[in-house]
Amino acid sequence: MTMHLDRRDLLKAGGVALASTGLWLGTSREAAAQAGGGTLRVGVSENFASLDPYKRIGRLDYNGVINLFDTLVTYGKDYVPKPMLAESWSQPNPTTWRFALRKDVVFHDDTPFDAAAAKYSLDKARAGQFGSQFRAVSEVAVIDPSTIEVRCSAPFPTILVQLAQQYASVVSPKAYEAAGDNFGRQPVGSGPFKLQSLEPSRQLVLVRNDKYWRKDAQGRAMPYLAGMTWRVMPDAETASLALQNNEIDFLYAVPLAFSGVLARNTAITIDEAPTVGWEYIMLHCATPPFDNRHLRRALQLAADRQAIVDTVSFGRARAALGPITPGSWAYDKSVEASGFYGPRANKDAARRELAAGGMPNGFEFNLVHPTSSTFNALAQALQGQLAEIGVKVTLQGKQIGAVLDDLFASRFQALMIDWGGRIDEALVFPAFFGTGGGNNFGKYSNPEADRLVTAAGEGADTAARSRFYQQAQKVITEDSPHVWITVPSELKAYSKRVGGFVNFGDWRLRAETITLGS
Repeated sequence: MTMHLDRRDLLKAGGVALASTGLWLGTSREAAAQAGGGTLRVGVSENFASLDPYKRIGRLDYNGVINLFDTLVTYGKDYVPKPMLAESWSQPNPTTWRFALRKDVVFHDDTPFDAAAAKYSLDKARAGQFGSQFRAVSEVAVIDPSTIEVRCSAPFPTILVQLAQQYASVVSPKAYEAAGDNFGRQPVGSGPFKLQSLEPSRQLVLVRNDKYWRKDAQGRAMPYLAGMTWRVMPDAETASLALQNNEIDFLYAVPLAFSGVLARNTAITIDEAPTVGWEYIMLHCATPPFDNRHLRRALQLAADRQAIVDTVSFGRARAALGPITPGSWAYDKSVEASGFYGPRANKDAARRELAAGGMPNGFEFNLVHPTSSTFNALAQALQGQLAEIGVKVTLQGKQIGAVLDDLFASRFQALMIDWGGRIDEALVFPAFFGTGGGNNFGKYSNPEADRLVTAAGEGADTAARSRFYQQAQKVITEDSPHVWITVPSELKAYSKRVGGFVNFGDWRLRAETITLGS
């Protein structure tokens, strides 16, 4: 998948995006012709938590959200923003964005989508867990029933990529007010599917929204499926066996150790796409031992990422050399030769950092990690590599829900997890590395990094933004609040009966284009 983006049209002041009534996701005429309804059975190995887009939710929950709700803006496989509930947009001046809204949309509760609903939803997003992403917004104003203005305190050239995220989903104001804190169990949007039932540790059942507004290129109503059932299974290995036994149709995440077996099954399709995310360790920078910058740097330098790619990842990944990944428009290839660290370990440099940090003979720490086969192998590999410089790692394997609880509560010394990535660095750097950022659970703070990230977010010139993010990456990797390990591929597996799925490499299963044959 090509993700190196040309943002000139996106960032041009006063530019207008035209509406599209066809398929943005590239479903073929043949796939549409084969549509026959049916209920897609999806196997997952994580529990659901909440389907409220404005709350702190996990990756699996976002997959429910993306099928239940629309956003004002969406994006295609090229990661370039496109119209969704907003048919077009313009900039009357550098700090104001005007959005013309669709007029043919109703929510699942039959209430209309209009400018008031758009304002309500954006105000909820601004007050939600990722409200810091919209700190430049000073006001959302209703101009008329089908037009809103987003007024900002400073230029906000990346607003479109923010509005394409699930935390900016558009909800039914009537339903949200009625449900209150229970909205996560009673979600009402305007998306292609509606909620039938949610049992967080067992299954999520969605049914077709017969009033969905989108049509395909042939004028056919979407979605094609009659529904989806997301089945929660004990682990990805169990889900893999379920796919082979035809108990499910779609495997959300393929365990790497099973990829070869699944690929040899002629009844199954393996779909691989590069991602812009990471497998990484977050270090708690505000508490010992990782309030000591040199000890963080020692771990960074001692990790042999290429060895992990070759063995643990079975070659289906790349060494992660910082927060900007090779699929990003801001990537600078020179980091591969001249970055703070490389794909291979530099143990001599790591030992010098230990000495500079006052721990020449090493130290000990606890590493929380999920107990999936992939993370078990990653944790054990790093445990062995760090032992070579005298660092003792005590592994604390937990179910993914417990790992996320620890992450969100900043209750760890070090925590290994993965992250699916985002379509623009403006969605990455402020959240993970900005002081007080929404994903900055390790409490990292560096005024110089904050300055560079702010400058990058406010610029409208892609080349200048790239330079700011590359400078910020240099500061951040040398501080090492994370130990980046790999840039994984996204592997999906599904029955040959399944058609129309498009793998964006962003860990989102968009089902409106999927078909299910007999």
